[in-house]
Amino acid sequence: MGRRSSRNAVAGFSIVEIMVGMVIAMLGTIIIFQVFAVSEGIKRTTTNGADAQQNGAMVLLALERSLKEAGYGYNAADASAVKNPVQLTISASAVTPDVIQVSSRTGWDYGPFLPDSAAFPSAVPPAPTVETFSVNSNAQLVSTINAASQVIADGIVQMKAMYGIDETANGSGVLQTDGVLQPSEWGGTPNNPMHVLAVAVGVVARSAQPEGKVRGDACTTTTDSPTWMGLTFDLSGNLGLAPGDSWKCYRYKTYGVIVPLRNVLWKLGS
Repeated sequence: MGRRSSRNAVAGFSIVEIMVGMVIAMLGTIIIFQVFAVSEGIKRTTTNGADAQQNGAMVLLALERSLKEAGYGYNAADASAVKNPVQLTISASAVTPDVIQVSSRTGWDYGPFLPDSAAFPSAVPPAPTVETFSVNSNAQLVSTINAASQVIADGIVQMKAMYGIDETANGSGVLQTDGVLQPSEWGGTPNNPMHVLAVAVGVVARSAQPEGKVRGDACTTTTDSPTWMGLTFDLSGNLGLAPGDSWKCYRYKTYGVIVPLRNVLWKLGS
């Protein structure tokens, strides 16, 4: 009897106990992976949002810096197709980004307008410096100065710009009289480039990684096109992406700025 009890005491787990243990372990593993997946999704969303925010802020900084220099060294005598302080190529298609061209005389030490040749007989104005901002097919904002191009930021999928034109076209320096800024008051091509008092620019930055598409289902990360100042940015061009609705798999940040052309305003007030 004693020998039989000793054998029972050292016996291992039964098959039922092993199966129960395996089920519990599997449930624990599934829960751990689900928590990990949720955590990674939150981390990816935060990181993508930060990337888009950084790229958008970088683009606005570059645009604002350049636009503030527009028209330096110019006056009304310089108003021409070549020497416009700001020239916008506004695309007829809502999908295609606009192009912004900014020109000035950098390094010109005789003020924000051309000096009198009698007062400065030896002063020879330097050739204008022209900087062009455009968005390429790889969703990059590119700056081109004298045929030399450099990428300012990645993940820029749309850029739209508008002129802010002197309302009376007589150098009053007033954009509109009702005190309410409306997109309809910022369109059109100015008859005189020196009557452009400000430029409104809106850009859209895209996150680096897609989100939300599982097992071939349609993306719902972004369902509506972003807007700014009454404008809707059409992102269906899918810059750098596959055609279709792939743009909806990403998150976007919209940025806008209204930049007064201080050199033009200075000339108008002089």
